Amino acid sequence: NYSMIARAAGWAISEVGFKLHRSPTSLVLEALDRALKRAELTPNHLDGLIASPSLAEPRFMEAHHLATAANLLGGDRGRSKPFIVRTVDTGGASPITMLLQAKRMVEQEGCD
Repeated sequence: NYSMIARAAGWAISEVGFKLHRSPTSLVLEALDRALKRAELTPNHLDGLIASPSLAEPRFMEAHHLATAANLLGGDRGRSKPFIVRTVDTGGASPITMLLQAKRMVEQEGCD
């Protein structure tokens, strides 16, 4: 079934630099907004969010913090299924672990 294949729909980066005087959260939200625009999607198209903790702004449950800051968890947003939020921290392997987690979310947890 083609709809059950995990794939990247959009990508982006935020500004980069040490002297931006911006929080890591604001930079992540900027990258998310840019990626959604590039993919011609809105936040309502998202079924989940996976994040890895930032050493510059450490938090417990980073993905929940970012989903809240991006207003992805508020209200029912017309959703028929719950929004899935996962924080992944496997050190240097986190990016690969996050890709595998996204694949599992699409194939086994109904994210599309």
